[in-house]
Amino acid sequence: MTVLVDAAVWKWQGARWAHLVSDESFDELHEFAQRIGKRRLGFQGDHYDVEEVDRHRAVALGAEAVDSRELVRRIREAGLRRRGDKPSWQRVAYAPSGRTLDLGSRLVAFGDSGMRLRAMLPFVRSLDQASRSGLYVDDQYLVMLFDWVGPEAVVELEGIDRVWAGEPRADGERSLELFVRR
Repeated sequence: MTVLVDAAVWKWQGARWAHLVSDESFDELHEFAQRIGKRRLGFQGDHYDVEEVDRHRAVALGAEAVDSRELVRRIREAGLRRRGDKPSWQRVAYAPSGRTLDLGSRLVAFGDSGMRLRAMLPFVRSLDQASRSGLYVDDQYLVMLFDWVGPEAVVELEGIDRVWAGEPRADGERSLELFVRR
């Protein structure tokens, strides 16, 4: 494993943040990020931003702690440095825990991809009430996101192109993201 993490020195929203990368492959990075509970929507083009508590979890799970210069040097040498390649997710809808995400009319506007997500509404309704939920879009995907505290959700869903089910984060929450190609 060649997952790297630098020091959590960047301050944002009252927390300290670090960068999680792989100098081997993006597949390795995504798999590792999923193990520490990161959302797939949080991928920044060549890294994940991780809070200090997640940095400690990453090191405990085998990530190599390096300084920032070493981190950048190694991903550059591996051909995995992608400055400016950050996905441009737009949040289309949001509902806090205990509220239902109003998706019916919004999903119609996304054509076939919206209709495939709309077919998931019976499954989504059960999860929607117990979670924070959101609908996100970029030029490639339409994504439903759920964050909740509790047992793992069923993740084998027909009509979904990619399912991202994260392990619980340090705060006990886990994420489920349903991706449908646009």
